[in-house]
Amino acid sequence: AASELGGELGDELAAAIEAEERFSSTAGDDASAAYRELTAIGERHPDASYFLEFLVYATWCHLMDETVPEHFKRGVALCRQLLQRELGDAERVTRLRSIEQSFRAGLGETSEELIDYDADTLTGGD
Repeated sequence: AASELGGELGDELAAAIEAEERFSSTAGDDASAAYRELTAIGERHPDASYFLEFLVYATWCHLMDETVPEHFKRGVALCRQLLQRELGDAERVTRLRSIEQSFRAGLGETSEELIDYDADTLTGGD
C-alpha cells in the first residue's frame, strides 16, 4: 500500500507520513492538529483512494479522542466518496459499508434508516 500512497500523494507523501506518525503517537491537541493536516492532504487529493480509505480509519480512531458529530459526518462523507467509485475489491467495499454504518449509527441513525438509505442509494434515488 505504501507504493500506492506514493503514487497518489506525490510530493506530499513525506508530509502525510510525518503527520500520520504524530497522529498515531500522540493525543490531544497535537493529535488533532496532525489529523487536520491529514484531512487537508486528503482534500487536495480527492482521487487518492488508498489515502482516503486510510482517512476513514484515521477518522474512526480520532473519534476516541474527540467524539463530535463533525467526525462522524466526515467519516460518512469519506465512505460515500469511496463507495461511489469502482473499487474492484468486494472485501474493501464490505469494510467501507460496515464502517459507514458505524459512523451513521454514531449520528443516531437507526438500523431502519440505514437500510432505507442503502436501498435508496443502490437505486440511485435521493
